[in-house]
This record gives sequence, structure tokens and C-alpha cells, in this order.
Amino acid sequence: MDVQPRLLDHPFYQAWTEGKVSREQLAAYHRSYAEFIRRIPAYWQKVVEAFQQDTPRGSGIVHDEKEHIDLWELWGKELNPPIVIPDMQEVTDAFESMTPSTLLGALQAFEIQQPEVARTKKEGLLRHYGCRKEDLLYFDAHQQEEKHIAYGSWLADNFADRKEFNEGLTRGASLVYNSLDRFVAA
Repeated sequence: MDVQPRLLDHPFYQAWTEGKVSREQLAAYHRSYAEFIRRIPAYWQKVVEAFQQDTPRGSGIVHDEKEHIDLWELWGKELNPPIVIPDMQEVTDAFESMTPSTLLGALQAFEIQQPEVARTKKEGLLRHYGCRKEDLLYFDAHQQEEKHIAYGSWLADNFADRKEFNEGLTRGASLVYNSLDRFVAA
């Protein structure tokens, strides 16, 4: 499934790959995105409950996402606290206001891109920013998203309103892509 816009096409991620993002920008990104990452388990919980799929499989996805919160914090622990932390409220509010089918599409747009994005970001952190492999477990976990992607596809095929799901794919990809504008140096 091809999702547009593609996150790795954003100038912020391209600059990250080239080592042109400052440590201050990385720190701001890390702190700002922590708010979004902390809410992902609740987004998944809303979906599994709405589709009455609070089963071991659905609970496992929510559990995985809860574990990712600590992994997110780990990779940024060596960054100095940013002077400015861009607000992600617009993105989190948008995700929270979505119907379950639309939210599933938005989550799927994010999940589908995670393996490639995680690999690329990890490579950049190792190559350009002196990060340690053992601190980058978040990115390792997100290179292995097959279970989450397959579960999201299964829910979409069996429970979601397909029109709303497709709207969520487009809206979620755009929201996350456009949120990266906050971190591009002026």
C-alpha cells in the first residue's frame, strides 16, 4: 500500500539523513514527538474497542505501543533540552477527533512507513550524531512493524468503514508529514 505524502520525502528527514539537522532541532523533534508517541497506545485502544477486538492480538498491539514510549525516551536522553518545543496539539487533537475507521487509516498511514523511516533515521543518528546503537532500540522495534501493519489491514478489511479508512490514510499521512515543518530550520 502506497501512502502519500511519503515521510522520507520531507525536507526535515532528508536533512536528517544528510546530517544537516542540528542537535537543537533533533532535541526539539524528540521532545515534541514524545507527546504524539505517548498517545499512540490510546489511539490503538480506541480502535480495538470500537471494533470489539480487545482480544490478545489487539491488546498485544496496545502493549507494544506502550513499550515504545520508553524506547522513544531512550534515544533522546543524550540530547540537551531544547530551548523551544514545538506544539503537536494540532496533530494530537486531529487524531483524537477521528472516527475509529478514520483513526485506523491514520494509524496505518504511520505504521506502513515506519520500517523504512526507522531504518533511515537510525542510520542517520549513528552516522552523523554519535548516538549509541543500544540507545536506538525504538528504531529497531519499528523496523519490525509487520505485525502492526497486518493487524491494521485485517481490521480495515473486516470492520472499518472503507471510505473513512481511506480518508484516514490520506489525512494521517498529511498530518504527520506536515508536522515535520515545525522542525525545519528557518
